[in-house]
Amino acid sequence: MRMNDHVGGRSVDLALPRRSSEEYTEATSTSTSELKPRKKSRTVWLPIVCGICVVLSLLCAALVTFIALLGQRYDISNAFLDLKSGRGVAIMPQSEAFHEATFRLPKGVKPIHYDLYLYPDLRKGTFTGKVTIVTDVAEKRDYICLHQKDLNIISTKLETIDRAENWAIEIAKTYAVEKLETWVIAAKQEIQSGLYNLTIEFEGALQPDKIVGFYSSTYKDENKKTRSIATSKFEPTYARRAFPCFDEPGFKAEFSIRIVQPTGDGYNTLSNMNVEKSEVDQPAPGLTTVTFAKSVPMSTYLACFIVSDFVALTANATGLSGQTFPVSVYTTRAQQEKGAFALEIGVQAIEYYIKLFNIDYPLPKLDMAAIPDFVSGAMENWGLVTYREARLLYDSATSSTSNMKNIVTVVCHEFAHMWFGNLVTMAWWNDLWLNEGFATYMQFKSSDAILPEWGMMDQFLVDEVHSVFTTDATLSSHPIVQTVSNPDEITAIFDVISYNKGSAILRMLDNFIGSDIFYAGVTTYLNQYAYQNAETSNLFSILQDAVGSSLNVTAIMDTWTRQMGFPVVKVVKDGNTYTLTQKRFLADPEAVYDPADSKYSYRWTIPITYTTSASSTPTLVWFDKDANNLQVTLIDSVDWIKFNKDQIGYYRVNYEKSEWEKFSSVLRSNHLVFSTSDRTSLLEDAFSLAEATELDYDIAMDMTSYLASETHFVPWSVAASKLVRINSLLSSTDLSTRFRHYVKNLVDSSYRSVTWAIGTDESHVTLRLRTTILDLACTVGHMQCLTEVGTLFTNWINDANDVRPHPDIRSLVYYHGMNSVGGETDWDAMFEKFVNETDSTEKLKLMYGLSGIRESWILSKFINLAIDENYVRSQDYFSCIRNIASNPVGTALVWDWVRENWETLVQRYTLNNRYLGQLIPGITSTFSTQLKLDEMKAFFAKYPEAGAGASYRAQALETVSNNIKWLSSNTAKIDAWLTSNSRA
Repeated sequence: MRMNDHVGGRSVDLALPRRSSEEYTEATSTSTSELKPRKKSRTVWLPIVCGICVVLSLLCAALVTFIALLGQRYDISNAFLDLKSGRGVAIMPQSEAFHEATFRLPKGVKPIHYDLYLYPDLRKGTFTGKVTIVTDVAEKRDYICLHQKDLNIISTKLETIDRAENWAIEIAKTYAVEKLETWVIAAKQEIQSGLYNLTIEFEGALQPDKIVGFYSSTYKDENKKTRSIATSKFEPTYARRAFPCFDEPGFKAEFSIRIVQPTGDGYNTLSNMNVEKSEVDQPAPGLTTVTFAKSVPMSTYLACFIVSDFVALTANATGLSGQTFPVSVYTTRAQQEKGAFALEIGVQAIEYYIKLFNIDYPLPKLDMAAIPDFVSGAMENWGLVTYREARLLYDSATSSTSNMKNIVTVVCHEFAHMWFGNLVTMAWWNDLWLNEGFATYMQFKSSDAILPEWGMMDQFLVDEVHSVFTTDATLSSHPIVQTVSNPDEITAIFDVISYNKGSAILRMLDNFIGSDIFYAGVTTYLNQYAYQNAETSNLFSILQDAVGSSLNVTAIMDTWTRQMGFPVVKVVKDGNTYTLTQKRFLADPEAVYDPADSKYSYRWTIPITYTTSASSTPTLVWFDKDANNLQVTLIDSVDWIKFNKDQIGYYRVNYEKSEWEKFSSVLRSNHLVFSTSDRTSLLEDAFSLAEATELDYDIAMDMTSYLASETHFVPWSVAASKLVRINSLLSSTDLSTRFRHYVKNLVDSSYRSVTWAIGTDESHVTLRLRTTILDLACTVGHMQCLTEVGTLFTNWINDANDVRPHPDIRSLVYYHGMNSVGGETDWDAMFEKFVNETDSTEKLKLMYGLSGIRESWILSKFINLAIDENYVRSQDYFSCIRNIASNPVGTALVWDWVRENWETLVQRYTLNNRYLGQLIPGITSTFSTQLKLDEMKAFFAKYPEAGAGASYRAQALETVSNNIKWLSSNTAKIDAWLTSNSRA
C-alpha cells in the first residue's frame, strides 16, 4: 500500500461554533466528483535535487534516532518509517493516542453521512474511489482515525463545514497503522469540536481470491462467454477494504452512493437504495454513472453494491397500510426462472414479519441477488440481500427437498435481519447474537407459518439445538455475550454459539414469558431503538417491562447469555415426589473447571416444564440458580413424567434407570404418545449422556429398538447421527463388524419401506425420511442398499443421454455409488460432468460424489485439483476438502496435505477467514488415537498464529481427546450390550 502526500490547506482559526448534525446537508459543499488524473511535477535542476537529497539524508538520520528513542520510551514495536515503500509510521501523533492504540476507534469522532463514488474497472480488476464523510467531532483533538485495509490512499483532505465558506485544515501527516487496519490524519493544530468534511481519494484491487470487501466474480453465460461482475461483502470488518470508513456497527450514518458501470452489454448496478438517475457517458464515453437515493442511517457492514448483467424477477409485497413495494430476485440471464421459488417465499416472509412486528419494512425496495462467488451462505445487506447461487436458486430438475428447505430458511433468516440487525443493530460485536440469534429463531417461526406441513419447529432441535450442544459441552466453548476486540475475534464469533444457542435461548424465553408478551416487547424494542444501536441489556429491560414483576428477566437470562455451557438436570423419584438437581454438562467426564470462573458458578435459573402420562399439558416451575434442588410433587401417581417438554429448555435431563426403561417401553408400545420433539429429545439426551458416562449405554441402545416403527425423519436423524458416530469411532476395533451388523438390522425394515423410488405427492416428512434412511443404510454397509445404489449409479454413469437420478436421491447415488462400485473411469467421467456443470446446486452434488471414491491415489489427485479455481470455486473449497476428509480413505490424505500446504492456504484465505479456522476440527473430528493428537499438537506448535481459528483449534484438541477417552470407556459397554442383544 502506497502512501501519497496529503492534500493540505491554509491555517485557520479552528475555534468555530459547534453545529448540530442535522445541519450538515445544506452546509456540505465538497461533493464527490469524478476522479481526474494528476499532473506530473516539472523536472528540477540537478544541483537543487542533490542539495535536497543531502538535507533529506540528515533529516532521515535524525528521524530514525528520534523513533528509536521514542520506541524505548513507549516500548513500541515495529514503529518505523519506511522511506522506500512510503509506508507510514505506526505511531499516533500525541501521547493521548498511545492509550487509544486499539482496534476500536475513538468515540469522539463519528460519521453522519458518506458521499461515496466508486469506479470499478472490470477488465483490469481494480477500482478507484472518492469518499467525503461528514464527521461530527465531539471534542477537540489533534487527529482523526478511521478504518482502511489494502487500499492505496491517494489524497486526504479535511475541511470545516461553514455556512459561508469551508476552511481546509492543515494536515501534518497521514499514515496507516496496518496492524489496526486504520488510517490516521494528524492535524498541525488542534481540531475543535464541530462538523467537518473528510475527503479521501483511494484505489484498490477487486480481489477475486478473497471474496470479501469489494471484489470481482466471473461466470460463463449461456453462450459460454466469461462475464465479470463486481460485488461486495462487508460483514463483519470488510467495508474498510472497499473505502475508508468508520467500520464499526455503532457508527451508523446515511449513505449517498454513486457507481460507475459499463454502458450497454446488459450491465446494471444495484445498491441498498433505489436508482435516482443514470448519466450516460459519465465520466467518459462507454461508461455510465448511477446515482442512488440517500439511505437511511445504517452501519457500514450493511452497505452493498453490485455491477453486473443480472436480470430480475419481481413481485410486490404489501405493507401495513396497504402500500406495496417491489421484491426482486436478480440472477444471471440463463437462471432467471430459478429465482421464482425464492421470490414467492420472500414476499410471504417479508409480509409475515411486517405483521408480526407491526412495523413496516422501511426501504422502497427489497432485492435478492445470487452471486457466483460468495464466501457465506447469504448476507443481509439492507435492501439488497446477497446469496450463494445454491442457497437462492431452485430448479425442480436439480434441487432436492433438502435444497428447497435450505432456500426457505435462508431467505426467512436474511429477511428477519431487516429488523434485527439492520433497523436495530448491536452496539458492538459482543452482542452479535442479537442479530444472528433472533434471525435464526425467526427463520423457523416464519417458515413454520408459511409451510406448516413441514414441521419446522421439530426440525429446530436437530438443526440448531443439538448441534450447539456438542460445542457448548466443551471447556473451549464461550458465552453468548463475550468480549471481542480485534477482527479475528470478531470473525470467530460467527459460530454456533451466536446463531444456534442464541436462537435456542430466545425460543426458551418466548415460551416461558408467553408469545403475546414476547412479541409485544420485541415490537417495543424495535421501535425504541429504530435506526440506532442496542445491547443485550436493552432488550431484557424492555421485555422486563412487558412481563411486569412476576419474573426477573435479566437475572434469568444473564445465567444463559453471560456464561458458557448448559446444565443437565438429574431427576430422582421418591413416591410422587421428584427431586431435581443441576450441574454443568460436559462431554468429557474427566474435565476439570473452576466454578469461580463464572459469576454464576456455572449454575442456571432453569424453566422446568413437564408432562405426564396423565396430562399432556405442560406445567412450568422454576429451578433457581441458587437453590440446591427443586422438588416436584404430583397429587396422583403417574406411569411416567417427561421433563423439558419438546426440549424447549436449553438443557438436558437425566433420569434413574427405571424411568428410562419406562420411556423405552412406551416408545416400543406406542411411540406416538410422545410428540416428535419429545421422541427426538429422549434419543438425543440418552446417547449424549451415555457418551459422557452419565448413563449406561444399554439404556441408549435399548431405546433404538422402537425405531422400526418410527416414520418421522427428525428422531431418525438423531439416531442416525449418533449411530454413525459410534460406527466411526469403532471402525478400527474388532467390534466394528458386530456394531454395523446391528445397525443394518435396525434400519432394514425402514429401508424396505422407503425404497429408492420417489412417489408422487409425498409429504415433506416422507421425502426427508427417505434420504435419512438410505444414507444410514449405505453408510453401515446394508447389502441391498449398496447393491441397488450401485445399479443406479452404473446405469447413470453409462447413460449416453445422462438421465440423472431424482434430485432427492442424487447426492446419495453419486457418493455411495462411487464408493461401492466406482473406479477410475467412472471418476473421470463424473469429474468431466462436474467441470462442465453450470447449475450450482448440481455442481455441489457432483463434487460430493467425487469424494466417495475408495482409491486413495484418485483422492490425492482430487485434493490437488481442488485448490485450482478452474475446477473448484474458492467459495466451495472448504466443503470439497471436508467432503474428501469425511471419506475414511481420505481423512489421513487431507490431514497430511493441509499440514504440508498450510502456508499456501493462509496466503490464499488469510487467518481472518473463519472457514479456514473451522477446517482443522472438520478434518480431525474422527481422530481417536494419541498419535493423531500428538500430530495436531505439533502442527499447532509449528504454526502458533491461529487468527479466527484459535477457538476451533482448542475444540479440535478437546474433541480428539474425548474420542480417545470414549474408546477406553465405552468399547466394552457397547460390546456387552451387543452380546446380550439378540439382533447383534
